[in-house]
Amino acid sequence: MLKKKKIYLVQANYTYSGSAHLPYAVGMLQAFSMKDERINKHYTFEQIIFERKSPEETLEKISDPAVIGFSCYVWNYEFNKKIASMVKEKYPECKIIFGGHHVRDGHSQLQKYDFIDVLIHGEGEEAFRDVLLSFVGEKEIKDIKNISYRKDGECITTEKAPFLLCDYPSPYLEGVFDSILADYPQYEFIALLETNRGCPYSCAYCDWGCLASKLRLFPMERIQKEIDWLCDNKIVGCGGTDSNFGIIERDEEITDMLVEARTKRGYPKKFQTSYAKNSNDRVFRIGKKFEDCGMSKGVTISYQTMSPVAAENVLRKNIPVETFSQLMNKYNECGIPTYTELILGLPGETVESLKSGIDELLRAGQHYSLYIHNCELLPCSTMADPDYMKKFDISATKLPLNEPHREAEETDGVKEYSHLVTKTYSMTNEDWIEMNKFSYLVQSFHHLGLLRFIAIYLYNSLSVSYKDFYSALMDFLCENSETVAGKAMKLVDGKLHGVIENNISITQADDRFGSVEWPLEELVFLMTVYERDRFYEEIKPFIYHFIEDKAFADELVEYQRFMIMYPEINCEEKCFGYDFSAYFDAVLGGNTAELEQKKTKIILDKKGFPLSWEDYARFIVWYGRKSGSNFYKFRKEV
Repeated sequence: MLKKKKIYLVQANYTYSGSAHLPYAVGMLQAFSMKDERINKHYTFEQIIFERKSPEETLEKISDPAVIGFSCYVWNYEFNKKIASMVKEKYPECKIIFGGHHVRDGHSQLQKYDFIDVLIHGEGEEAFRDVLLSFVGEKEIKDIKNISYRKDGECITTEKAPFLLCDYPSPYLEGVFDSILADYPQYEFIALLETNRGCPYSCAYCDWGCLASKLRLFPMERIQKEIDWLCDNKIVGCGGTDSNFGIIERDEEITDMLVEARTKRGYPKKFQTSYAKNSNDRVFRIGKKFEDCGMSKGVTISYQTMSPVAAENVLRKNIPVETFSQLMNKYNECGIPTYTELILGLPGETVESLKSGIDELLRAGQHYSLYIHNCELLPCSTMADPDYMKKFDISATKLPLNEPHREAEETDGVKEYSHLVTKTYSMTNEDWIEMNKFSYLVQSFHHLGLLRFIAIYLYNSLSVSYKDFYSALMDFLCENSETVAGKAMKLVDGKLHGVIENNISITQADDRFGSVEWPLEELVFLMTVYERDRFYEEIKPFIYHFIEDKAFADELVEYQRFMIMYPEINCEEKCFGYDFSAYFDAVLGGNTAELEQKKTKIILDKKGFPLSWEDYARFIVWYGRKSGSNFYKFRKEV
């Protein structure tokens, strides 16, 4: 009887406080290959390796391998290379295959790393199966499209071909993950739901757009069965892999399927996805359905950049600001959380255009959640092409992996790296530092809420622009670096200079708030709110520059302080001489308002409090950020 060859698949990822991702990408490869009887005749699949353990522990899980396939991305590329080299040394006859978004076109990675035998470019299901068949003489490797391989000391790249299939078998329904669920009960698993493939856009910073693949739809029957599987296995968190959920009509029907599952069976509890770039009424209806049943993790209304020059350089088309403002009013009126994303460092962006763009978004009504990500140079993106980099004078800084919220202590001993764009023809290294400081400050003090009400009042009642207010705040904190917030921003300044000068990490741990690495805007918020009362006393002189009536300024500051969530509720109710809540509700709903002098009592909802600082950081700041949940719920008596 023919002894079957062992196949191992590796999609290693960090775990997050007891949560782990099911290895969907390699699961798809296995599910597709298992449908071929020739594969089953020659091979057997061992359990997928999805945990990041030490290289030595990982190697112990591998015995007499014939083939190992690695799914590569920014968070596991160095780990994969380390394991692959160790396997090759111990089992020199084992074939090593690398695929995923970190595998570039061409065969340069084969030339650089002699332990890799085959590279798969783009989608992997068909190529991976065919490569397996070539190893047992069932297929000629030279005839396989979209791969690079070695032959007689030469590296060869085969013809590129479009990806046309989409009705691939599901790893969930084929039982690929059954043994993982059974053997790792300590994890709360996060699953992915893929309803289509492809992206109609070609954004230069993204490694989706460069694939330029036509949108292809998975069958609705398969999607329904996968949702049933999520319920059967009590999967709490589900992420959608679609590049533009809501772009086609049937996405609303898929939403109904998910909502029905959550309503009737309790799972999945949360659903997060990338919504259609040009948001529309369908996306609004989808967002409302998820919000109404408690599944929403916020609806994205993204721009990436507000600069027309940068948008043109990266082939990005944005919705008009007027449309964005109308959408914000609509979402705010219905209480549907939204978040907007910008990318800092795109070619054509300047310090002034970034500040003005943030100001424009705030004026348009995005007060709840803004994420400003540093531009990461992804190896398979158009932006990483040498000609593109030369054209726009792009330079990147290599630093430890920029992946917030992972455990601060790495247990496997292998460092991963990010490559952040820190210089372009329109941005110097010093500009990059200033842009980041301003962006962190706005995210911390406005969108996470520390000074949100004050800034809104100054803009709507005294015509102080958001850009001027937060620029002045940055100067104030720089001049008063021993204040609570000044110390936090001083830490930010040191980190950013450290990135440029010494390639240090751009995230920071603080054991007061748990054991994870925090993005700097969240850490600034936590450091400041940790000394909340002192912060609001220290900030009053700054507010007096804008509001001459000190008694009124003090009351506005007190309202701001009273409403921001804190681990403990020391005072459950407070009276104010003005109806602040009605004023801010009107403004946040997109309406004009006059602040009415009327005695009001605010009674806070104590439900869920007190919290430890670690739980506050996790549930209010980390988990709750996209839903803008860091203000107390309350009732009001006039």
